[in-house]
Amino acid sequence: MTSNRRLVQLSTLVQENTAAVDAYVEKAGLPEPSFEPSAPLAWDLPPDIDTSRNAALEALDELREHLLGPTQNIVSRVVDMGSLVSLHALVKFNIASHLPVSSSISVPDLADACNMHVEDLDIIVRHGITRRLFLLQIDGKITHSALSKALVDVPSLRTFVAGVSGNLWTALPRIVEVMEKWPGSQEMEESAYKLTYGKTFWEDFEAHPQKGEDFAGAMTFFLQNPALDIGFVHAYDWAQHANGTVVDLGGSKGEVAFTLAQRYPDMKLVVQDRAEIVALAPEEKPENVEFQAHDFFEPQLLHGADVYFFRWIMHDWSAKYCVKILRALVPALKHKARIVLMETILPEPGVLSLYQERMIRSFDVVMKATYNAKERTETDWRVIIADADDKGRFNVVDVLRPAGSQLGFLVIEWTG
Repeated sequence: MTSNRRLVQLSTLVQENTAAVDAYVEKAGLPEPSFEPSAPLAWDLPPDIDTSRNAALEALDELREHLLGPTQNIVSRVVDMGSLVSLHALVKFNIASHLPVSSSISVPDLADACNMHVEDLDIIVRHGITRRLFLLQIDGKITHSALSKALVDVPSLRTFVAGVSGNLWTALPRIVEVMEKWPGSQEMEESAYKLTYGKTFWEDFEAHPQKGEDFAGAMTFFLQNPALDIGFVHAYDWAQHANGTVVDLGGSKGEVAFTLAQRYPDMKLVVQDRAEIVALAPEEKPENVEFQAHDFFEPQLLHGADVYFFRWIMHDWSAKYCVKILRALVPALKHKARIVLMETILPEPGVLSLYQERMIRSFDVVMKATYNAKERTETDWRVIIADADDKGRFNVVDVLRPAGSQLGFLVIEWTG
């Protein structure tokens, strides 16, 4: 008999979906999950099994919160700040790199290797063990776990952790101070990051090149996410512009342009970015790609192009500055020119489960801290597009959400 009680329903969902994952793992001959350092970094699961995995995690998440109850739920979130401290220490003192690959080590010996005080390291290790960052052996020594080994085997993961725990984390709590001091501000000069470090996010990286390198390394890890694969750029119908001109604004070193050039050899592609970025452009490039130094807040240099393309650019800017970016295009736009924004398009509240939406909303908090910006729903984007021209000449003709992609497309046609 099926129970209608929520705890039982959730536990059933966990059991059924976990069983589906386990059956596939066994059939495919994949290693069972383990915290041992030899465990694989990830399973390569087909879409239907990955759906089951996510369903189990989603049900487990809600089940855990019900079992904790409101008070313990809040307390558990507050005290878990120790987890990021442990991770920060791991990367700051290269603790994971000093753990033997195939043997154990005592805390005093590890402290010597890391040049740390033994009592300081002991605090980190004992907490880290509870989060399975280390494995405690029967003789009291410690070894790698799958998690600490991942920090060694995946350098970009280590850089990502270092950037968040050592730089960004310091600024995050000051969001509340910003909200008190400058309610609703859209200025980087009034961001939590500026309040913390005395410089805006980008100014700080220019003043401290190592921070810039760490950020680039963190982005390398982040962009390994399959949902951000450059191949999703083809979800838009570029064939209609196969013989036209496409301007890729904020196009960095030309990753998108090179991808399009390979498929459309007769398409003219112009990559625009700041002069210091263009100076780093690859010397070898497709014949139909060129680079041009340009500040996208200034009037567009290239007139009459078929498409002006932005990939994951405007989410770094508050609405006020997104409007400025669009307005800077106007003098260059021919009738029926297209502006294609490839950006995160948040679902409206209530569309996703809370578990699915949590990660997205966490990025929203980060955007507020760093840029005084935000991630946006389709409605948010439409407001920005409407505000960019008081005559209503920016017309949204299509909104695409490719399956599996974190980024969607807002296709805008200029009717002036």
